[in-house]
Amino acid sequence: MSSKKPGVRWFRVLALLLVLGAAGFGALTAVRGLRTAASLVHPSRIPVVRPSGPEALTGLEDVSFQAAGQVLRGWYLPSRDGTAVVLVHGFAANRTQLLFEAGVLAKSGHGVLLFDLHGQGESDGDTIGWGDSEREDVRAALSFVRARPDVTPGRVGLFGFSMGGTTALLVAQEDPRVKAVAVAGAFPDLAGDMGSHYGASTWAVLWGLRRAGIDVEAVRPLDGMCRLEGRPLLLINGGSDPDGPQKLGASLYRAACEPKELWEVPEAAHGEYAQKDPQGYAQHLREFFDRAL
Repeated sequence: MSSKKPGVRWFRVLALLLVLGAAGFGALTAVRGLRTAASLVHPSRIPVVRPSGPEALTGLEDVSFQAAGQVLRGWYLPSRDGTAVVLVHGFAANRTQLLFEAGVLAKSGHGVLLFDLHGQGESDGDTIGWGDSEREDVRAALSFVRARPDVTPGRVGLFGFSMGGTTALLVAQEDPRVKAVAVAGAFPDLAGDMGSHYGASTWAVLWGLRRAGIDVEAVRPLDGMCRLEGRPLLLINGGSDPDGPQKLGASLYRAACEPKELWEVPEAAHGEYAQKDPQGYAQHLREFFDRAL
């Protein structure tokens, strides 16, 4: 007859069940996180459709240039005053995401470059880097625009939305060729943005991103905001943005040095600035780049 008490046996069984349950939950979380990471690195391509209709932006030239051995494709509208702005779209999108912004800036005489980041739209590549590898794309875009005969090389700015905004900040911090930078819905650091979306699965998502070759720690513009060194900065956020960028966006403003400006569209969710306040949004973009470039 066993000398073990029934309570001890049940305690051991319960402990074993808890361990197995925790292991099973961890494995499930890992699988879910890795699947999520795969979808974040290999998003479906959105077809590029040239704008048409009476309000469409006209005069767009088909252009291409190389970055890290990959061909990037886009549209360019020549400058009328020697200035130009490179526009950087967000995740799972393409150049057409920023047609509103391009139209606003073109009306002010600025040259505008709309292009597809690698792995998106019509550009080469089958993976994206969430701002890490995209830095090379933006640097190449700056070189392309600065070499245009209609552009004065020292009068080029950057605009980016969401992931593109974070990338624009990273490049501006490192590249003095950027005279001014405006971003909308940018996140201060990649790890924090993933954490705001994926909760308990965040560690597995980040693991998957790192396995895909993304330097997660490098995608953190928050640490270098004062490296803009006197170049003008405009930060735009939506007051009703359910995503992480809105919740953390004010920290970019606090970390930045002057000159800086923060504008919030009270009723706008992520990317809804033109829909909720088209006149105010257009005015802020136009006045910022008219003044800064």
